Amino acid sequence: MSPRIAQRVAGLKRTLIRELFESAPPDALNLGLGQPDLEPPALLREALARAASEGPSGYGPTAGDGVLRERVAAAYAPFARGAGDAVITVGCQQATFVALGCLLDPGDEVLLPDPAFPGALRAAQTWDAAPRFYPLRAERGFHLDPDEVLDRITPATRALVVITPSNPTGTVEPASSLARLTEETARRGVALLIDDTYRSLYWMGDGDAPGVPAEPLPHVVVCGGLSKSVALTGWRLGWVVSPDAEFMARVVALQQTLLTCAPTPTQRAARVAFTPEGRVAAQSVRAVFRRRRDLVERILGGRPGLRMAPLEGAFYAWIDASAAGGGMAFARRLMTEDKIVVIPGEAFGTSAPDWLRISYAQEDGALAGALETIAARLSSAAGASACGDPPART
Repeated sequence: MSPRIAQRVAGLKRTLIRELFESAPPDALNLGLGQPDLEPPALLREALARAASEGPSGYGPTAGDGVLRERVAAAYAPFARGAGDAVITVGCQQATFVALGCLLDPGDEVLLPDPAFPGALRAAQTWDAAPRFYPLRAERGFHLDPDEVLDRITPATRALVVITPSNPTGTVEPASSLARLTEETARRGVALLIDDTYRSLYWMGDGDAPGVPAEPLPHVVVCGGLSKSVALTGWRLGWVVSPDAEFMARVVALQQTLLTCAPTPTQRAARVAFTPEGRVAAQSVRAVFRRRRDLVERILGGRPGLRMAPLEGAFYAWIDASAAGGGMAFARRLMTEDKIVVIPGEAFGTSAPDWLRISYAQEDGALAGALETIAARLSSAAGASACGDPPART
């Protein structure tokens, strides 16, 4: 007989993002997966080779390599004060899973954005928490409304999750909104978890995106990593940062239960990302995506009948496909007829089925050609709709 499956995971399956990615033709152009097409900078690859050959290669501390923890904390100063405020994880998604596991009891409510990358939702469901949602509305440029978010807090709410820069919308929450949420969650005894994976890919200024507070507030938890900033997706290098010592002790304990420690060689190599040379390498990665962001703006921006969210951060364009039958119908058409993979809005929640996510983590020439195809199809669909032809929905 087959073993009985626990109810908490009985409904879990691959995300729609992965389903589309893995079902795409081998020669399709992938504008779906949130993965840089770039190789990690040479100095990081060389550092990993040294770490693997020179060692040590045994278990490391459960909380992570001490030097790396110190450097991660320094990147978040003054919110983080030292190595004790950082734990190294196997990517940001595992960081989110551990952090929510230390915040939520079964039945506790957690407020999540919609649309949003489903990592926090899946973690909350696995921990038997009760997800509730606050919308990112088109009429607000897919930015959260602090008043609306705060109105959804109930006595059962234990945590509020904010993803900024946003995956999938590519928008960035302004510092004023984050400050309001930070102040009010502290007053109401609710943890504020900020996912800032894309913090360095910020197009509204020269530095990092607004995010963590400028003081060590114990109710704030940050989850991040190096997957996007220096293209280390496969290295799985992330972190949890919080100035609350008791919370971080629980994170370390849960981390030990899950995986003992993050891989030792990748941690030692990742130290280099926080050196002056590593920051120069990160700027070169940022420059590539800034150039591609501008390419998206040139091709898609201002097209008649084509609407998209502001291109403020990350490497995503969030496009309205309602004239073409909605996100799923248009995504299927692009995959079938044009061999272009994009992700429909329903992969990120229930609030934006007419929208779709385009990742501009692809080589410039191929990206430009795909964007021209997408723009032409959407403009044609919008023109047909204006003439009274209803869009085909599937």
